[in-house]
Amino acid sequence: MQKRSKLLYTPTATNDIEELFSYISEDSIDSALKLLDNIDDSIRKLLEFPYMGSMLSEDDYSLVNSGYRFIVVHLYLVFYRVINQDIIIHRVLHGRRDYLRELFMTCKK
Repeated sequence: MQKRSKLLYTPTATNDIEELFSYISEDSIDSALKLLDNIDDSIRKLLEFPYMGSMLSEDDYSLVNSGYRFIVVHLYLVFYRVINQDIIIHRVLHGRRDYLRELFMTCKK
């Protein structure tokens, strides 16, 4: 029997989600909730299609070797890896941020 995949969030990813909710809810709680629902729906699709996300480019070679992939949800990038059939969410970052620097900082810790 095949093992069922699990979604796991790093503490940093959880913090990213809490921060984006807090920031957006200052203007509109409804908009913040809708965005979180969209992010959650997109992440849950990874359970069925774990490799649907794009790999980072060859220029980001060390992250490619680490198996990092990402999906785009509105203006946000969800970075994840598939390890032993489980999906580990590493970061949820706004696309305008220096996300490679943010991701490298997380990886080095």
